[in-house]
Amino acid sequence: MKTLIKYNLFLVSLIFCFTPTQEIKSQDFGADVVSSYVWRGAEYGTGLAVQPWMELGAGNFTGGVWGSFNQAEGEYDGNELDLWVSYDFGPLALTVTNYTFPGAGGAGDVFDGDIEVSGSTSLGPVDLTVGYFTDLEALYIEAGFPIGPVGVAVGYGSDGAGAFYAGGDSGLVNVSFSGSKDIAITEDYSLPVFGSFIINPDAEAAFLVFGFSL
Repeated sequence: MKTLIKYNLFLVSLIFCFTPTQEIKSQDFGADVVSSYVWRGAEYGTGLAVQPWMELGAGNFTGGVWGSFNQAEGEYDGNELDLWVSYDFGPLALTVTNYTFPGAGGAGDVFDGDIEVSGSTSLGPVDLTVGYFTDLEALYIEAGFPIGPVGVAVGYGSDGAGAFYAGGDSGLVNVSFSGSKDIAITEDYSLPVFGSFIINPDAEAAFLVFGFSL
């Protein structure tokens, strides 16, 4: 199953690479700079991280590359480089993501990583995401919703073959409160900034993250 998913991800990536430019509906790229990389209630690496991304869209297909790179000298723990493809069915979007973790020499084979299959939808004001790592047998379910100007997310992790989200068990691993605003730099440019207070009840850990987008 894992090999088949990787093969399909590779084929879709090739389609994006060789699709005539007139059929590509959109392209975008950018980067976030964050005080620390915290994902689903766990911190990866230490200190400042730069997180660049690139994205292409063709019809209901979207694909892209996302990375996170620790800026501490000689520190590669927490580096990440992901390939992903997504198809929007309307009420439901399905995404396949291949996660790799580069060291000093880069990511190597970017198609030989940990595969997650995820689905996302909206139920009124609630955004629901369910992700499953096929090899690690790890399940993650997250509900996000606004409370006034504050974005709230609640995530539940369940481990299968080994410790991943909840130390080999299941539990509430992510409760986050987020906000964002634009800071005017000039008359024509504002810098988007954001912050999150993140609590992992299962690990009894908390994080405060600040970042800005370029």
